[in-house]
Amino acid sequence: MTRPVDQRPLHVLEMGTWLTVGGIGRHILSLRDWLRLRGHKVTLAGSPGPWVNEANEPDYLNLDILSVGHRGGALPWRLLAVVRAALRLRRWLRANPVDVIHAHDSAPALVAALARLGLGIPLVVTYHGSEPERIRGFGRIARMCDLTITPSHRSADDLSRIGRVPADRLKVIGLGVPPAPNIGQGEVAALRHQLLAGGDRLIVTIARLTPQKGIDILIDCAASLLKDHPGWRFVIAGDGPEEAHLKELAARRNLDPGLSFIGRTSAPHALLRAADLFLLTSRWEALPFTIVESFQAGTPTVATACSGVVELIDDQVGRVAPVGDLPAIRAAVEDALADENRRLAMGTAALARAAEDRFDPDWVHPQFEALYLSLSRPEPLPGQLPR
Repeated sequence: MTRPVDQRPLHVLEMGTWLTVGGIGRHILSLRDWLRLRGHKVTLAGSPGPWVNEANEPDYLNLDILSVGHRGGALPWRLLAVVRAALRLRRWLRANPVDVIHAHDSAPALVAALARLGLGIPLVVTYHGSEPERIRGFGRIARMCDLTITPSHRSADDLSRIGRVPADRLKVIGLGVPPAPNIGQGEVAALRHQLLAGGDRLIVTIARLTPQKGIDILIDCAASLLKDHPGWRFVIAGDGPEEAHLKELAARRNLDPGLSFIGRTSAPHALLRAADLFLLTSRWEALPFTIVESFQAGTPTVATACSGVVELIDDQVGRVAPVGDLPAIRAAVEDALADENRRLAMGTAALARAAEDRFDPDWVHPQFEALYLSLSRPEPLPGQLPR
């Protein structure tokens, strides 16, 4: 996969808040890899994380974006973090001209919007989802950018209605999800046997342990279901700032061995293939990577109906339930597992859905490339600095 000879290479700055495990990080890295294969230069910027940092990424730009968000503490400190990050980025941009900046989420977009003032560099922001009360604030920052991208049509509607982002500055582009690796049946069977621990059904969740993912809701749901289905096993893979609290919550409910935390997994695809059902009880999402990966594993999914989730799941491949509605989530899980033949049929349909173009990186990523090319200007406009 190479770039046509008549198409000039781009220099793209991809900015994230914290380049760590999670759907946003995987999206950025997948897009980075595809663009580099096409001959473009891609620089990553943001707060370094375990996946991406100055030790393993050439030309990495360390910007303290984490301190811009709620982790930065009181508002004055966060505003100071914005100014510091914007000044550092502006100095870097003057020394390292780029064709386009792509910020993933509001904090990096705010920093980039301030840093690019007067430099004439196009700025794109991707909305990866947020709690409903933050949409209006996101919209204010999005209006400082040239274009807002979101992977979900419902999220685009929210941004237009609530965030007041002009419709002509909104674009829906999906997320390219790399194909699942080949995994031996023996490995999957051994993992399933280990996690079942004498049980008969395996329900898996892969998520960052943050309030967004609603793991506390999942724990309540598991506690209710285990009373009637003591052989079911709920396995939560992932880590995050809520880990200690959630483990304490589960311990108070005396859910062992029905529910277990296994930490961050290096083999998510094997875990999904070993499962009877993938369960995601998020409070908000745009278009979750993990649901598509569940489809790739041929595993049905039950998830809460937030934004792009309902664009992925119907009764052919799983079930959806209202956000935070414990009885409805419980009923959806029981319904999905009630009939084995129907569950297997949902798994087959999920596998077929995973093969659709809208999840193929070689179909999705060219849309980003075309967008970057359309926004970049080969020559500076009057009043702009040369790039």
